[in-house]
Amino acid sequence: MSLQNEEAEVIIKVKRFSPEKGNWWQEYKLKVDRFTQFTEALRRIKTEQDPTLAYRAACHMAVCGSCGMKINGEPRLACKTLVLDMVKKYESNVITIEPMDYFRPIKDLIVDLDDFYQKMYKVKPRLYPNEQVLKGEAEHRLKPEDQRMLWKFAQCIWCGLCVSSCPSVRNDPEFLGPAAHAKGFRFLADPRDTITEEREKILLDSAWRCTYCYMCYNVCPRDVEPVTAIKKTRAYTKIAKVKTPVIETGEKHTEAVFNSIFESGKIEEAKVYLSTYGLIGSLRDMIFLLQSGKLKYALVKEKPVENITEVRRILRGE
Repeated sequence: MSLQNEEAEVIIKVKRFSPEKGNWWQEYKLKVDRFTQFTEALRRIKTEQDPTLAYRAACHMAVCGSCGMKINGEPRLACKTLVLDMVKKYESNVITIEPMDYFRPIKDLIVDLDDFYQKMYKVKPRLYPNEQVLKGEAEHRLKPEDQRMLWKFAQCIWCGLCVSSCPSVRNDPEFLGPAAHAKGFRFLADPRDTITEEREKILLDSAWRCTYCYMCYNVCPRDVEPVTAIKKTRAYTKIAKVKTPVIETGEKHTEAVFNSIFESGKIEEAKVYLSTYGLIGSLRDMIFLLQSGKLKYALVKEKPVENITEVRRILRGE
């Protein structure tokens, strides 16, 4: 296929869905140029070839978050992705489009976002000012350095791409999800807010349920870095008045990792696991390791790295 003229005929395979028929794949052919976004390609398919095709789109400029979907298996905004860019990246004029993972499909590329919105609203995504401000007797002031720190996390457009790619959301119903944490931290860290303690109760336990896979970091179309918000939220554990078992385990794990690196310069996983969960809590997994023949790897004694004193100086902040 020649792209000298920045035009090409592509085959777009859409994974469709209806409650009556279930899932099926359907192919559409169309010619695109170097300006054609996937939202434009889908619009042309719907108007010129198949009016039954269903998808969401609104702003066409990566602001509303409506057009989240999987393009060649990647969670993306259709309006921010050019068709020819994907053709060049995968060296194929055949492109697949599917609804986002995790969410229940409603029709074709449209998914049910009710659970996502409920978690977003659970973090109370608005500022709660003090009484003087509400009465008009005072003004809110925000330092430039605070504004710069909060700005990144205020850019979340609620597209759901991070949630669709997050394994923790699938495995743990108590985890609020990356987007909710980005939005929640934006207000938790705002010095003008007045419900910090309430926000800690909402966010802290969930923050320690994240596994740091960084998928949210990879797929976010606005560079919000939800995983950074989760890390910063965990720092509030130090001042939390109430700590759940999940938080306490997370603190033990953090301390165990620190001690392991301080002692050897490495993360000795067996020691970290034992320090985190204790001997009794680790027995079940030790039995599994024994049965699978992998226990010997857990018992390997690591040698400290060279210049371990330099590592320790760094950890002590010297």
